[in-house]
Amino acid sequence: MKTTGSNFAVRLATAVFSASLPLLGGCAKAAPAPRAARPAAPAPLLQRFASEPAPAPRFLDPERGRKLRAAAPEVQALAQRTAERERLPALALGVVIDGELAIQKVVGVRDVARGGAVDEHTRFRIGSITKTLTAAAVLRLRDEGRLSIDAPAARYLPALAGVVYPTRDSRPMTVRDLLTHSSGLPRLGVFSPASTARDVTEREILATLDGFGLESAPGTETSYSNLGYSLLGLLVGRAAGVPYRRYMNDALLAPLGMRDAAWDAAEVPPDALASPHVRTGDEVTPIQPWRLGASESTAGLYASLSDMGRFIGLQLAAWPARDAPEAGPLRRSTLRESHMMARNGSAFPAAGGADGPGLGWHVREDCDLGHVVFHNGLIDGFSASVMILPQRGVGVVALANVAGADLESLSAKALGKLEATGAMVARVVPPSPSVRRAAQAVASVIGRARMDPLDRRLRPGWFPEDHLASLRQELRDVGARVGACALDGSAMVESATSARFGLRCERGALSVAVRVDTSPDPLITSLSVEEQTGAIAWEGLRARARPARCR
Repeated sequence: MKTTGSNFAVRLATAVFSASLPLLGGCAKAAPAPRAARPAAPAPLLQRFASEPAPAPRFLDPERGRKLRAAAPEVQALAQRTAERERLPALALGVVIDGELAIQKVVGVRDVARGGAVDEHTRFRIGSITKTLTAAAVLRLRDEGRLSIDAPAARYLPALAGVVYPTRDSRPMTVRDLLTHSSGLPRLGVFSPASTARDVTEREILATLDGFGLESAPGTETSYSNLGYSLLGLLVGRAAGVPYRRYMNDALLAPLGMRDAAWDAAEVPPDALASPHVRTGDEVTPIQPWRLGASESTAGLYASLSDMGRFIGLQLAAWPARDAPEAGPLRRSTLRESHMMARNGSAFPAAGGADGPGLGWHVREDCDLGHVVFHNGLIDGFSASVMILPQRGVGVVALANVAGADLESLSAKALGKLEATGAMVARVVPPSPSVRRAAQAVASVIGRARMDPLDRRLRPGWFPEDHLASLRQELRDVGARVGACALDGSAMVESATSARFGLRCERGALSVAVRVDTSPDPLITSLSVEEQTGAIAWEGLRARARPARCR
């Protein structure tokens, strides 16, 4: 079923995590944390890998990239119309395809009072999208052996021992709870409100935790918490032994080449900084930016369209899992983990139509577009949105310098323009050689008297003798009806060890489902054969493979 951009926008916009409401706590430049001795990294685990790695998913259409890029005029026109209709002072929209900022449109002025052109290097505040970078820093520290995300958060921030749990059977709040907004902390803390004149300090934030009541037992409810991510920023500084900002710059922003990124507006050249604006009736007026200081880990980063293209490129490069050497500042497996729905201490793919928190991200399994990873931001006169389709190799970022811009819908409509090309399809997993050999063994005996080629591919002792006898007879009977068969090149892959293949026969068509074990010489542990009636039958199989919520 085709999904129009507008329909997709409506569905996705309603699911966007409420990450965009403004912070009510200002912040100030945090005092440098004392340098802590770095704990010794644990010895690496010894891992064994398959001698025959599972084939990596791939895009089948060699013209895919060209077709997607051909949507540039429509995407750019969409951005222009949106900026005009919503009276946005400035708008930057970018589409990342396979790691490249392939389509972009930047329109408007940096400041409605003073003017000034904008380009791909103009800095906008990205608001709560900063949380995705804070979460990445926590996960990198986890990978380095400097913290455990399943340990009590009070181990790294002792002031958290002062919070009041709602029930006596509540378990301790963990770092993972903070990452997934399931800590029981409310949206905001009780430290000083936002200000353009002063910063809240680290000391003020931590002092408010003594006697602070949680709204729910950790791990039982999801409630978006800016306070939780403020604490994660302090935790990053403690675990890294250097201030949060320094660790973020050295461990993430610089390795990614995000050269325009900054934490203070004062660090940005005046001719490269977009001013924040608010709307009052029909008027759009500039305002002074908030100073976030010790809470900058929740919403403080300034970045350009160019920067965000690199950031999205990092996320896309994590997919699919493969044998290639690591190249980014985070492991690909760690990035994929952050993109999965996080529940019960583990990550798992969402069911069709479901949505929920990942590790720093929000995740939705769209019935038509599949796996969608996204976050938005809204703070002190700026709006931002990022949407990523990892299995399709595409991401969209939108930045505006006015509060309340509906950038989620804009991003979704841009994806709709790409989808209309017919080229925004998911990667296809090719069958592994061992599974294909198993299917070929089945095909080779259909319509023939000898069963030896198949018998050699069956796991000894796996099939009872009476079952084997009926299986052989079934293959002879179907062969008598359809004649000799061969693989027709079509396949529906279930996993690295299981797939269903199409067979073209002399007098009809079959499908054969095979599963092999994971031994060094994989052998068949399950097989079934069905007679087919062409494309209609295959469409039925695909429909059955879709999640129940998507049928």
